[in-house]
Amino acid sequence: MAQGMSSPEVCEDGPFKGYARLHWIEAAARAKPGEKVHALMHHFTPENLRRAFRELDGSKATGIDRVTKRQYEEHLEENIEKLHGALRGGGWRPKPSRQVLIPKPQGGTRPLAVGCLEDKIVQTLVARILEALYEPIFSRQSFGFRRGKSAHQAVGRLHETIRDRSESCTVVEMDIEKFFDSMDHDWLVQKLETKIADPHLLRLIRRLLRSSLLTEDGIKMSEVGTAQGSPASPILANICLHFLLDEWFREHFGAVGRMVRYADDAVFVFNDAASAETFRQALAARLAEAGLRLNVDKSGIVPFSKSNPRGTVAFLGFEFYWGRNAAGRKTLKVKTKPKRLGRSIQAFKEWVKLTRNRMKLDKLWSLARAKLQGHFGYFGVMYNEAKLSHFYHACVGLLFRWLNRRSQKRSFTWERYEKRLRLSPLPLPPSGDHLKDLTSERNSSKHTPKSRMRKLRTSGSVRSAGRQRPAFT
Repeated sequence: MAQGMSSPEVCEDGPFKGYARLHWIEAAARAKPGEKVHALMHHFTPENLRRAFRELDGSKATGIDRVTKRQYEEHLEENIEKLHGALRGGGWRPKPSRQVLIPKPQGGTRPLAVGCLEDKIVQTLVARILEALYEPIFSRQSFGFRRGKSAHQAVGRLHETIRDRSESCTVVEMDIEKFFDSMDHDWLVQKLETKIADPHLLRLIRRLLRSSLLTEDGIKMSEVGTAQGSPASPILANICLHFLLDEWFREHFGAVGRMVRYADDAVFVFNDAASAETFRQALAARLAEAGLRLNVDKSGIVPFSKSNPRGTVAFLGFEFYWGRNAAGRKTLKVKTKPKRLGRSIQAFKEWVKLTRNRMKLDKLWSLARAKLQGHFGYFGVMYNEAKLSHFYHACVGLLFRWLNRRSQKRSFTWERYEKRLRLSPLPLPPSGDHLKDLTSERNSSKHTPKSRMRKLRTSGSVRSAGRQRPAFT
């Protein structure tokens, strides 16, 4: 091939667009799912490292070296060649990540690791290679951190699973305590070795897992867990849970139950209470094998048959319950989880209080519109009109209340406020056909006609179209 021409080995579309040869890895993994893959470190080429750099978000916080994406790009070719040389020689080491504690809505903090930009490049390419290897074998019941999968699809699948077992249904809710911070490194690497036979890549992954962390108390080594905030963390979590839960559940309980998992948040649906109890006892022992344990407060068994439900089922911020439709028949419904709704309203209140004097009204109004639209975009599912309306009216009331506290002088009367709402309306809660239908989320592939004639025909034959009289006028 002439110099300067683009290589045909670069993927031109799909999840690995712009990467060289990674789609080959995925094709080999699909063709021979039981075989190990050798010689993976040679995919750390300057072209792939440069593509991984392009994927990074330049607006994210910087690591301890304070190097931004724009600064790194000023000497991109030189930096990439230097990084490539260090990786090829085996001497590359990740720099310490900076720990940032993010407050949780329900209390406490979540530790995030802010790595240096060069470390993120390597982590991104590692994540893409692992995705190419393991995506073909991942379970259809796993929806978190996967391309083409979404939380709404997971909620739709759970809705379908419970509805199909409505007459005799028992649900086991699972929440793993501090999953990302407690994952056992040796156990995870042992599972990685089932597909990866390249010792150099395995050594690199170990270095990423055991990288140091700069905290308020000094530098600490990561003995367990995978750093939240690392581009490789989601795929490593999915690999761990695939072997720990997905395959184990399919082998031992697949005949009596179904599972729906979104990252470390999973729900298991059984036909009878005895199977659910047997699984619940086995689950704790299974998690302990990887150094994990259940969060007792958020895990439990819920008898959830249509005729005699004894509680509700929570999943991804939603709550499943048995209600009645317009005809008075019992049906499975979904609404915003009350605690989640309360936290969302409280978060909106705190935001208005903090920002009401820091920006002009038009800017604040625009941000409020975006916040409402984001809430409706996620929680706007069928049967949830009441909770959406509750959120809307609560936020409208909070805006009126705190805009009138921008100064000692009252800014709005209710009449002026209503006028502004008419002239610059905030998003209204969706209803009717504008709500997401969970049945369409779980059935992403639409039914296609069996033949071209059936697709085109409205009445009579295709050849006679346009020459027939309508049956009714």
